[in-house]
Amino acid sequence: MCSAEPAAEKRRRWSYGVLYMLDSIYNQIYFIGLQTIRIGKRLGRWIFTLLSKPVKALVTLLISAVVVTDKLALKAFHEIMGDFKELFGKVKKVSADMSASENSRASKGARLKAYFLLAFKTYRRAFVYVLNILLPVLSLALLVYVIGSFSDVTLGLEITYNGEVIGYVSSEAEYKQARQQALERLDISVASAPAEEDGEEKQLIGQADYKIKPVKLSQISDSSVICDKLIEKSDSKITNACGIYVDNAFVCAVKNETDALSVFDGILAEYETDEENAAVSFVEDIEYVQGLYPDDGSIVRDAAYLNEVLHSKKSEAQYYTVEAGDTVSQIAQRFDMTTTQIFNLNPSLKENIYIGQKILLSGEVNFVRVQITKTEKRTVEIPYDTVKVNTSSLYVGDQRTVVKGVNGLEEVTELVTYIDGVRVSSKEVSRTTVREAVDEKIQVGTKQNYYGSSTGGSVVSYGGRLLWPAIGATSISSPYGPRSLGGWHGGMDIVRPGGSLGCAVVAAESGTVTFAGWYGSGGYTVMINHGNGLSTLYAHMQQGSLTVSAGQRVSRGQQIGRIGATGYVTGPHLHFEVRVNGTKVNPAKYLGR
Repeated sequence: MCSAEPAAEKRRRWSYGVLYMLDSIYNQIYFIGLQTIRIGKRLGRWIFTLLSKPVKALVTLLISAVVVTDKLALKAFHEIMGDFKELFGKVKKVSADMSASENSRASKGARLKAYFLLAFKTYRRAFVYVLNILLPVLSLALLVYVIGSFSDVTLGLEITYNGEVIGYVSSEAEYKQARQQALERLDISVASAPAEEDGEEKQLIGQADYKIKPVKLSQISDSSVICDKLIEKSDSKITNACGIYVDNAFVCAVKNETDALSVFDGILAEYETDEENAAVSFVEDIEYVQGLYPDDGSIVRDAAYLNEVLHSKKSEAQYYTVEAGDTVSQIAQRFDMTTTQIFNLNPSLKENIYIGQKILLSGEVNFVRVQITKTEKRTVEIPYDTVKVNTSSLYVGDQRTVVKGVNGLEEVTELVTYIDGVRVSSKEVSRTTVREAVDEKIQVGTKQNYYGSSTGGSVVSYGGRLLWPAIGATSISSPYGPRSLGGWHGGMDIVRPGGSLGCAVVAAESGTVTFAGWYGSGGYTVMINHGNGLSTLYAHMQQGSLTVSAGQRVSRGQQIGRIGATGYVTGPHLHFEVRVNGTKVNPAKYLGR
C-alpha cells in the first residue's frame, strides 16, 4: 500500500500539469483572437473613412452635374414640354368650341386650318422637336423593313422559252447545262434519223431568252428542273419515264421505275449466297434518271426488253492456241496479263502446256457484271529454318540430320473479289498461326581424317569428260576388265597408298541422285544419272558419310560421301563404275586415264 501512494500522487500531478498547460494554451489563443478582432475593427474603420471621402466627393459631383445638366442642357426640353402642355390645353379648348359651334362643315374646316397654322406658328419649336425625334425612328424602321424584305433575294437569270417564263437559274452555265441535258435526252430518238432536206439537223430544243432579275432564293431551280421544262415546252412528243443509264450510256427508258429496279434485283439474286460476309453489287455504275423522255417506241420500252438487254453479252470469250516453245509466263507477258490471272481463268491449267491446247485469255463479258466481295480463309505453310551444329563425331564435309524439320501452318484471311464467278483480286486481312514451325537440326562434322581435311586435297581432272571421283586417293588397285584370279571387274577400284579410309568422294559430273543407301555387296552406294544415258556408281562408302539422297540434284565436284569398307570388300577403297544406257563401260576413257 505504501509503495502505491507515490505512484498515484505522481499520476495526479501529471494530470494537473497537462490541464494547466492546455488552459494556458487556450488563454493565449483567446487573447490573440481578441487582439485580432480589435485590430481588424480599427483597420476596417480606417479603410472605410479613407474610401468614403472620395466616394462622397464623387456622388456630390454627379449630383451637381445632374443639376447643371437639368438647368442648362434640359432647359430647352422643359420649355418644349411647357409648350406641349399649353398646346394640348388649347387644342382641347378649340375642340370644345368646334363641337359647340353650329357653323357649316366648310366653315369649321376653315377655322380648323386657321387654328392649325396659328398653332404651328406659335409652337413651331415643339413641332420641330417632335420631327427631330420621329424622322430618325421612322428611317430606322424603314431600313429594318428593307433588309428583311431583301435578305432572301439574289440576282438570277429568268429563262423565257417559247414566250413563257419556265424558271430561274443561278447562272448562264446552269441554263446551258440544262439545255445540253435536254438535247441529249431528246437526241436519243433521232440519233439514227436522216438529216433534214436542207442538210441541217433538226433543232429539237431552241435557244431560250434570259435576263438578269432579282428573285427569291426559293425560286432558283437546278439544271434538271429546267431540263424537264425545256422538254415539256418543246414541240416533241414526250412522256414521263425512268431512264436507265449503264456507265453513263443510255439503255432505254421504262415507264415504271419499280419495274426497272426489279429487273436489276433479279440479276443480283442469281448470285446471292448464304454466306453472311458476301456483298453482291454491280461492277458498272447503274443510274436511274426520272424525267421526261421522247415518247418513242425505240426509247420507252417495257421491263422485258430491259431484262433481255441486261442479260446479253458485251463481248465474247477470247482463247489462245498454244504453239511450239510457248510457256504460261510468255503467254501472260504477250497479252499484258499475269500468270495468276491466266490460272484463275483456267483452273485446270498446269504449268506444263502442250501444242494445240486452248487457253482462255478473257471470258465472256456480260452487259452488266456482278461483283461478289467476301472473306475467305486458307492455310499456308511456314517454311522451317535449318540450324547446323558442329560436331567432332563426324568427319569434315560429313553431316547428319538429328531433328527433321517440320513446316508450320498459318491461317490467312483474305478479302476476295469475284466478277461473274471469276476470282480477280484478293487482299490479305489477317494471319493467325495454327502450328509453329520446327527447325531442322543438322550436325556438321569437324573431325579431321588422317591425311587432313577434305580441303587438304583438291578435285582432280585428267582431261576426260568426268572428274576423278576421289580426293587424295589417285591410285587404281583393280582396273576395269578381267581379274587375274578370274572373273570380270565391271568398275575401277581407287585407293590411296598408306590408307584410303575417310577420303572424300565427289560427283564426277552434275546430275540427279537416283539411289543413296545400302546396296547389298556394294555397301553404302550412291548412283547418279547425268542425262543422255550416262550414269555413275560409287560403292563401299563409309557408314554415315553419305551427304545426298535420292532425287537430289548434285553439282560436278560436290562431295557425296567418304571412302569406306562397307559391303563385300577386303579393305577400304572406292569402287567406281560408269554406265551408258545401263551397260557398264571402262571408266578410264571417261576419266582421261
